Amino acid sequence: MATVARSTPIVHYAYYGDLYGTAELLNGSGYLFRAEGERTATLVSYKDPDLLLLGLADVADAQHDVDMLVGGAAAVACSREQEVR
Repeated sequence: MATVARSTPIVHYAYYGDLYGTAELLNGSGYLFRAEGERTATLVSYKDPDLLLLGLADVADAQHDVDMLVGGAAAVACSREQEVR
């Protein structure tokens, strides 16, 4: 069976301690954490309890774009049905 290399990196929005930024998955090494607005990055272990992955950056960005197309956060929140029964 042939394996196909992924051409785009897997990037999550993340917190590392009290810093917010992105964490890029590196094969066999852990995550490369880059704080927001910083050019340098820190290699973080998979097992480091201070690393909190929030979600895939490309999925979150796409959802944000869709939400903005339908009127922004207020329109999205007001259009959802309250499913409390």
